Amino acid sequence: MKYSLLVFLAFLPFFLTAQIGGDAVFKFLNLSISAKQASLGGKVFTGLHNDIFQPAYNPATIDSAMDNHLGANYSSYLSTINYGNIAYARTLKKYGTVYAAISYVNYGSFQYASEDGTRNGTFGASESAIILGYAYRIPNTKFKVGLNAKFILSNLENYASTGIAGDLGLLYSDDEKGVYSGLVFRNFGTQITTYQGVVEPLPFEIDFTFAKTFLHAPFKWFVTLENLQKPKIAFVNEAHNTQDPNGNEIEENIGLADHIFRHVILGVELFPKKRFHISAGYNFRRAAELGLKDSRFVNAINFGIGLKLRKFEVNYGYGNYNYASNASYFSVAINLNEF
Repeated sequence: MKYSLLVFLAFLPFFLTAQIGGDAVFKFLNLSISAKQASLGGKVFTGLHNDIFQPAYNPATIDSAMDNHLGANYSSYLSTINYGNIAYARTLKKYGTVYAAISYVNYGSFQYASEDGTRNGTFGASESAIILGYAYRIPNTKFKVGLNAKFILSNLENYASTGIAGDLGLLYSDDEKGVYSGLVFRNFGTQITTYQGVVEPLPFEIDFTFAKTFLHAPFKWFVTLENLQKPKIAFVNEAHNTQDPNGNEIEENIGLADHIFRHVILGVELFPKKRFHISAGYNFRRAAELGLKDSRFVNAINFGIGLKLRKFEVNYGYGNYNYASNASYFSVAINLNEF
């Protein structure tokens, strides 16, 4: 099993088409799954010890320490959009720990209108996914491998589409040294039914996270490399173009450094072993793509706070996108074994 898995991991990128931006369906699958993840820059899926929300992003993080833990997350997202998820893990004596989650997004209400602007009522749009996951620890190693299976349902006005997808994750964890790293292949799969007879690709991603905890320092830092399936990720943003002395427009220069750093997300968690903790993150791609020319730094900052108690943990996360919009995230995780 170990060698067949390594072969699959090595060749999987060649079987799947790289996708990013607006060229895939079911993009909600790549939204931040919890307040803490959002506060750390949007995509962190390892190093958050026994976090019930992590397996929805990387199934290799499923662990027996999550047994009978229940979590719920809600986000007041951009405009009238809101989304959230519910997660639960249970350890079965003969089979290990299994994981289940439900994710949803509601896009709000939209107006019907004719060509001349006459309004003719409203319609809605929503998407959801059911996730089932399982992880297997490779004997005599510090590695685990995990697999998620997803059933996806999308309703956009009178159009509907369904799909199936999977996540394949690998996790390395060394608790003694406080070193954690994870690699995940997300959202490989296909549509089952389409909106209008055209099969569209799913939002496939390859992401990697490294996390380090220091024994004698009250913080943990994270580095995430996202969208590794597409090395050249940067594109010209017309809002960043300049003019020469003659008034001619000069297009933004995209170099190798732009492509590299737009894969990078940095995060730090202060007091990770205490009851009260603070987290912050910086997303380079968000700064480059959504920020105005003179305000890119502010648009990529995220932060959050959390409180750990014996029976439950609550977290708040804030994600800044640009001057016009931001998002708030609220998460609660409950250890049902304590009740």
